[in-house]
Amino acid sequence: MRVRSSPRPYSVEFVSSLPLVATVDALAAQSDHAVVLADRYVLAAHLGTAPAIASAPTFEVEAIEEVKSVDTALSAVEFLDSQRVSRSSLLVVVGGGIVQDIGAFAACTYKRGVPWAYVPTTLLAQADSCIGAKSGLNFRGTKNLVGVFSAPRRVLVHTGFLDTLTFEARMSGLGEIFRLCVIGGPESLRLFERLQPDAVAGESSAINTLIRTALTIKRAVIEEDEFELDLRRSMNLGHSIGHALEAITDHQIPHGIAVAIGVLLEAELSCQRGMLPVGDREWLIRLGSPLIPHRIRDILETVTFDGILDVLFRDKKAEGAVLKLVVPDRIGQIRFVDLALDSSVEPTLKAALREVVADLSDP
Repeated sequence: MRVRSSPRPYSVEFVSSLPLVATVDALAAQSDHAVVLADRYVLAAHLGTAPAIASAPTFEVEAIEEVKSVDTALSAVEFLDSQRVSRSSLLVVVGGGIVQDIGAFAACTYKRGVPWAYVPTTLLAQADSCIGAKSGLNFRGTKNLVGVFSAPRRVLVHTGFLDTLTFEARMSGLGEIFRLCVIGGPESLRLFERLQPDAVAGESSAINTLIRTALTIKRAVIEEDEFELDLRRSMNLGHSIGHALEAITDHQIPHGIAVAIGVLLEAELSCQRGMLPVGDREWLIRLGSPLIPHRIRDILETVTFDGILDVLFRDKKAEGAVLKLVVPDRIGQIRFVDLALDSSVEPTLKAALREVVADLSDP
């Protein structure tokens, strides 16, 4: 898959049929000066026998939300400087979205940009964040408040990394795929519906098909609006409320699951305003239910939305005292509605959450 981007296009290579270790190792071996920024767990679990990776200078990251910060990114910049990285070097980033954000930011800002390649190792990263060039770091308690656009030179997608994912990590990835298929329209959502049971169970061919489907939908949007000036803003479906849920629950809800919940809440708000048909709302509830494990549902039962107003004020889509909230108008049709950031927000979201939670069926 080729992705048009500025200043240059880049390729997404699907390499699952090849040996995992040899494929990733070859990426590092192809550069005369490769350095690695990687998830510590992934290195130990998957790449211990990769000679080129093992011999390359490596910056290891513990992939938790607390380290997705400017401080960690600057530590990565210090690492690049200590290794005398130049524009003829290659930074090989191996990990999920947190590691990608740190590596992309460091590669973009050091010497105004050094080449980097990405090996996504989570379903969420393989199906969504690996293309689009966005990098976001958390700052002062707000998710992705600081960021850059930083496209890799190459992306290697190998689903062998997914074998060690937890069930919730797989649901997190499927949550983002769900969101993309809603944006893609009825045909893509029907494909998601057909493949969802096998994908939830971890069946590889279903997951591979959904990864390619999700990336195809996203590519169509980002190639038209890479820098989120217009059309790409629709990709924020589920994210305003999803990010808020992550923040007010102290990141107890994995990102993609929070996004799936955000899609359902935004669909409920759209339906209440007479936009989204009831049948479409029920379809989304039916498909979203299996992605929300019982542990997360227990958390949702306790959510009060205390402090939600401050979180939403810091959202990138807030304009003064109004949040431009992305909602589904129809499956495949997205609309922006004005959500007043005042005392009505908390009861409005509480009521929507009660409706959604009441309609969730057992996964």
